[in-house]
Amino acid sequence: MKKNNTIEEINTSINNLLEEWNISKEHNDKVVTHIIGLQLKKIRLINKMTQTRVAKSIFVTFQQIQKYEKGQNLINPINLLALTDYFNVSFDYWVKPILDKDLTLLTKRRENGYYYNRAWSQDRV
Repeated sequence: MKKNNTIEEINTSINNLLEEWNISKEHNDKVVTHIIGLQLKKIRLINKMTQTRVAKSIFVTFQQIQKYEKGQNLINPINLLALTDYFNVSFDYWVKPILDKDLTLLTKRRENGYYYNRAWSQDRV
């Protein structure tokens, strides 16, 4: 298993994860969590920063950054916004590999009645 210690290893891991897209909704959740974590590690390495320095910038522990980078924990939206600002990247940077491949999410079919009925909800507001 790759350690993801170089940009090339990180990019290879991201590409491998993208090949696993749409196995299931639960698996997609894991893939996104891992990709966001790898994107964090990549931008941190590019900027030659330690996990401790990044952690202090968003008021978490370096252990939390480790968990983010390994895909063990999903970064909460507030911390993701803080990291976006800290690294001066666009918000879509975190999921850019998914967007670049133009991957779509699994959805239920409209015929089964599982879609969000916009017209119905507007009547209720």
